[in-house]
Amino acid sequence: QARLKALPAMVAMEGTPEPRARGSWRDAFLHRRKDEEKPAPRQRAVRENDFEKAMLAQDRAMIEQLQRKPPRESAVRKKPPTPPKVSPYKFRLDTAPPSPSNDSDQVQPATVSTVSETAPETAETGETGETGPETLDAGGAAPVAPPPAAQETPEPIPPVAPPPAELREPVVEQPSVTVVPKSGELFSAADIDSIMNSITGEEAKITPSTVKASIESRRDRRLVSETEFSIPDRSKLRDQIRAIDSWLEDDVTCSEQVKEGLRLRHDDVSLQEVMAKTGKASKAEGASEAELFSKLESAKSRSKAGEKLPAAEMKDLAQRAKPMLPNMNLEKLVRALNLFSATGYEDYDLYLNVLGEIPVQVRGISPELLTKCLRLLWRLRLNEETYLELFSMEAMNMIRAKKPPRRPPVRRPAEAPLEVKAAPKPALAPFSGRMLIQIGNCLTQLGAKHPSRFMDVYQEQIAIAIPSLSQEDCELVTPCLAASPLLPDALRRAFLERCAEVDAGAPLVAPEASATPEIARYQRDAEVYRRRAKHLRNIFMIEASIRKETWAFFSSLPAEVRSYLDRVHERSKELKHPKPLGFAAEVATVLDQLRVPTWSTMAGPLEVHLVQANTPGVEAEDVVYECNEAEAYCAMRQEDRTPQLTMATKFRHKLLQRLGLQLVHINYWEWSRLSEAQRINYMVKLQARQVG
Repeated sequence: QARLKALPAMVAMEGTPEPRARGSWRDAFLHRRKDEEKPAPRQRAVRENDFEKAMLAQDRAMIEQLQRKPPRESAVRKKPPTPPKVSPYKFRLDTAPPSPSNDSDQVQPATVSTVSETAPETAETGETGETGPETLDAGGAAPVAPPPAAQETPEPIPPVAPPPAELREPVVEQPSVTVVPKSGELFSAADIDSIMNSITGEEAKITPSTVKASIESRRDRRLVSETEFSIPDRSKLRDQIRAIDSWLEDDVTCSEQVKEGLRLRHDDVSLQEVMAKTGKASKAEGASEAELFSKLESAKSRSKAGEKLPAAEMKDLAQRAKPMLPNMNLEKLVRALNLFSATGYEDYDLYLNVLGEIPVQVRGISPELLTKCLRLLWRLRLNEETYLELFSMEAMNMIRAKKPPRRPPVRRPAEAPLEVKAAPKPALAPFSGRMLIQIGNCLTQLGAKHPSRFMDVYQEQIAIAIPSLSQEDCELVTPCLAASPLLPDALRRAFLERCAEVDAGAPLVAPEASATPEIARYQRDAEVYRRRAKHLRNIFMIEASIRKETWAFFSSLPAEVRSYLDRVHERSKELKHPKPLGFAAEVATVLDQLRVPTWSTMAGPLEVHLVQANTPGVEAEDVVYECNEAEAYCAMRQEDRTPQLTMATKFRHKLLQRLGLQLVHINYWEWSRLSEAQRINYMVKLQARQVG
């Protein structure tokens, strides 16, 4: 309380603070004294003096340490001799032409300079490896010179004494030697090596005896250089080259004689004996070929009877056939290709080897053999573009070669009456209508690319052949050919009109078997029935394709043709569905193990492999399994990772989708890699995917 009472009196004694003007702090900051910013000069001088004293003390300690270290004794270093300046050797003959250079440009021959004794080295040169007091500081760098006021005179350092004369190596005085070639007029490799060795010191030291010998050899070379220069003799080299050429000629002639089989020995063997031996060799080759074909024929008959041929036997036949292929003619090559394909042997390299021999002899191929080759390619499912194009262009060339040349119009006089003659009917040459259909079927089913020139020639020939096609020929046309560019709309319309005329697709009539049948007629009717039953579905598939895919084309057909197609459509309902065989049967067996009911049915003219009913209570369509067997794919090559579907299989899938079926594909090349347990697991996952 006493302090509180005394507070007003204290304030009155000190007085009230004067009110500060607004912005006075800014003026005070701008007008502050500059002496406050800088440190006092005396303090800065004291700091600099302390630093200088510390540096001087460090220098003194380093100098004392260097002075206490005893000098290191080392031998005097010997400088290597300077390399001699070598001038080019000049050809000095009286008959030599004068040098175009001036006298001032000429260089005198160089000499090896002698090694003179060097003056004794002192401590200032630094050769002894010692470091003087003024050279380094404590950090290893040049020291900063101290100010004059702070410098102190260091103590004198005694000079380092040179080593005594006994420790020095004696130096031998070497006389000057002129560098000249040892032999001939030019420097050889040995001369250059000797010069370089003398420079680097690799060889022994020069002695007076070697110097004397070099002087004498130089004197002798001067005498030899006065003789004329002669070109070296190379006759022996030419003889060796001619001998080598003669050996090569003899080798070529001998190899030709071996290839032709006409090489004769110098003994008493006659030409008749050599020809007899050659004939025996050809007979042996013919016997081996006959044996090969007989074995292939027996294998074909066994395979046709249902016997499974062992793979080792067929592989052995293939290995025996490959060396014989280059010596076979065209007919034997096609026969070998046919027999191997009939046995079902799958060897892509073998078939390529056989096909590789055909282009050499393709110019002499007949129309039947060319058609046979294309049919074999389709049987083997080899979609090789090279051979497909080769056969198609060869067929085009054969057709063009048989066409008669066009004759120029004959001028008639104006008075002669005009005679109207019927144009000659074009004839097919050299392929028949059936051959043209088979060629088109094979090319389209393998997915060949048709050149425009081939298409023009083929369409011209097929247009001539369509009016003369029989019922069996019309049924032979596949849907791939009917829907391909080889048969445009005009030719397709003419083909359907011809089918309506011959009633292609009529019901099959089995040959009658009587008590006393005519054997020849019965066999002929049975063969026709078998061929028609094999290709009858083609007409029904063509009708379904035209009706579902090209409705505009279908409506533009004549009324007779449309009524014919309606009859074909009604007959398609009477087609019998074959039982599932092979791959489809295996899938059906797995589904039976899973207690999944399946059945087979027909979708128009096409058979559906497997149909599975959906789970009761689930609103969805039935699941249709499409089992793509091995025959549905083209032959796999080594560079192919996955097989490729044939055009016939793609056409089937497309038509089934047009008929309203959603297919679930099961591929044979995946199925064959699975075990029994894996196949069951595969089908369970496939069904779960469809239900989900």
